[in-house]
Amino acid sequence: MAEGRAESEIPQLPFLWTRGIAARETLRYLDRKGIDAEPLLSRAELSRPRLTDDPGGIPVASQHRFLELAASDANDPLLGLHVAAELDLREIGILFYLQASSRTVAESLEYLARYAATTNEEIRLEISRHEDETLLTFHRLLATGEPRRQHSELIALAFNRVLRKLTNRDFAPLRMTFAHTRNSELRDVHRTLRCPVEFMQATDSWVLPRTVMELPIVSEDARLLRILEAHADALLSERRAGAELRELVEDQLVAALPSGRVQAAVVAEQLGMSERSFRRRLAAEGISFGEVLDRLRNRLALRYLADQQVSLKQVAWLLGYSEPGAFNHALKRWTGTSPRQARNRPVSPVSA
Repeated sequence: MAEGRAESEIPQLPFLWTRGIAARETLRYLDRKGIDAEPLLSRAELSRPRLTDDPGGIPVASQHRFLELAASDANDPLLGLHVAAELDLREIGILFYLQASSRTVAESLEYLARYAATTNEEIRLEISRHEDETLLTFHRLLATGEPRRQHSELIALAFNRVLRKLTNRDFAPLRMTFAHTRNSELRDVHRTLRCPVEFMQATDSWVLPRTVMELPIVSEDARLLRILEAHADALLSERRAGAELRELVEDQLVAALPSGRVQAAVVAEQLGMSERSFRRRLAAEGISFGEVLDRLRNRLALRYLADQQVSLKQVAWLLGYSEPGAFNHALKRWTGTSPRQARNRPVSPVSA
């Protein structure tokens, strides 16, 4: 890096906004159960009108906090799954209707990945196709520090329900992984999600058989899909209008890092720009693509290392390093110490 900066001095990732669908449905669930949600909303820095009447959205951290508080107050460790089981899938909004208007499951997932930020800007979906299966990996911008067990499990079951409804077929994923821990109700989780589930993994991921990807969507509507695409594009443009290019680049890189596709040309294409214009606009903001990538890796490395459940090998992979040695060298340059030493004591970046 051209200059060393403490982690606290590096701007935090800006995309920590959500329309609050999970929080709103959880509020309705608590209301149906006769549980007073007002103290929980207050502790999560939310309010009933903000969830039910304000379309402007809420912070991701507040949503995670509210779901976890609700699970604790209701003495329901499976609250996320229970909310998802009762969810009217139409409440998901534009993402549901985009998928419902698609031609196949594969196409519906492409739309889900492309437009996820219209609903929740914390999560980036990566789709990896293999010979007999497709891996969906959910990368989160690790900046909230809030537990997210209930939210992750709510999304998992809602996803299962959406695909079954849109295809009118009864199937389940081959397997699922979650980054969070779970030491109880394991049998209930497996029975509800209807597939093998592993916890304490590097990321949340779902694996679908290849045959599922080609299933037709029974409500396919090409004309409606074009209308919804235009609307979704407008929503994304609205969210991005106030962001600097550097912030948009970080947003793309967080999802791309594990795949290693972190070249400037690739990111420029994803943002609809030529590489030349892309580099020129970054330069106008006083930074290069290499510096954005390096600083993002620096910041994420310290966050990943703080989580003892993520192995050093997994940290290297999440940061896009194919060899642990390359990660070790980079961390030495950033912090002046090794990954193991950095994990055992707080460190700050140093000048290159």
